[in-house]
Amino acid sequence: MKKKKTDRNFLSDALRLPEDVVKGESLLTFIGRSAVRIENYRGILFYTDTNIRIQAKAYRLSVSGSRLSIRYYDKDEMEITGKIETITFE
Repeated sequence: MKKKKTDRNFLSDALRLPEDVVKGESLLTFIGRSAVRIENYRGILFYTDTNIRIQAKAYRLSVSGSRLSIRYYDKDEMEITGKIETITFE
């Protein structure tokens, strides 16, 4: 039985756009355990050197560890550095 394509899947295929862009999902890129790049986030909710909480479209990300800092951020992307121990979705 064929699976019916949703409007978002059709749009993604027709325009040849990545699904994360069409759905507004966050994209996380890890650089070992010392850095994570987060794309497509909405805002910074909480920031200490042991915990950083980020608001994404449909959930919150919590980055825990030690010596955490936000290396850079702009409206689309940020990079968190330090000793990253856990990342949870809330």
